[in-house]
Amino acid sequence: MLRNTMANLSEKIVQETAQAFLYHRYRKKARKGRIFSKMEARTRQKYGGKRADGLLAFQHWIFGPYAVSMEAKSYRTLLAMKPKRNDNLLLWNSFKAGLICCILSGMFFAIYRLDDGFMQILLPVNTLLCSALIYGFFTSNSYRHKTVNVIKQLSQYPANEKWLAFSRDSMESLTKDQRKKLDQICKYRGIGIIIVAAKGRAEVYRSASMRWKWFGDFIQYYSNERKIRELIS
Repeated sequence: MLRNTMANLSEKIVQETAQAFLYHRYRKKARKGRIFSKMEARTRQKYGGKRADGLLAFQHWIFGPYAVSMEAKSYRTLLAMKPKRNDNLLLWNSFKAGLICCILSGMFFAIYRLDDGFMQILLPVNTLLCSALIYGFFTSNSYRHKTVNVIKQLSQYPANEKWLAFSRDSMESLTKDQRKKLDQICKYRGIGIIIVAAKGRAEVYRSASMRWKWFGDFIQYYSNERKIRELIS
């Protein structure tokens, strides 16, 4: 439950507090306690040269080289935290839902089974369009069709786990529905949320989910790769 606060925290304080919080959270998972921790960590130029607010890397006891990225936001960047509907995403999700309904209903196979060329196309297309329209109408306000600028930023920083750090006052400034949608989107995408309060206090609002990289690891995306590997090896 969020509580009211008196002052707005700066993004720098949110960033520093969240980075320290993540360092202590992951240090026990690092082999020999060796963990690379850096704010303003850049990806390699060939991967965009983007700058993550925070990066941690270590040798996990089980999973080997492990990376954690973080993006911090405060009240001054409140707009970047607000979920908004993406019509292109709504259309794409509706099309996928329509296609699934078309296949499950068997109408898709009319293309192969019917001899009437007109009906071959008409039945599957009608089923797809009607299903897509119905899905889009009833789910138009779903979190699945919404995007958040801060999540788009975080997607530029590859990692096994990704976190968003928000000041408590900025979360309180969102409406109840906006907080709910933001939380749903983060849950859907496996992104963790840290809430930073005054006096260096931080808490987990939502835990991050681990993601795999089948070939190599996520450390290779960052410009400090060599330094990271030397430190954690």
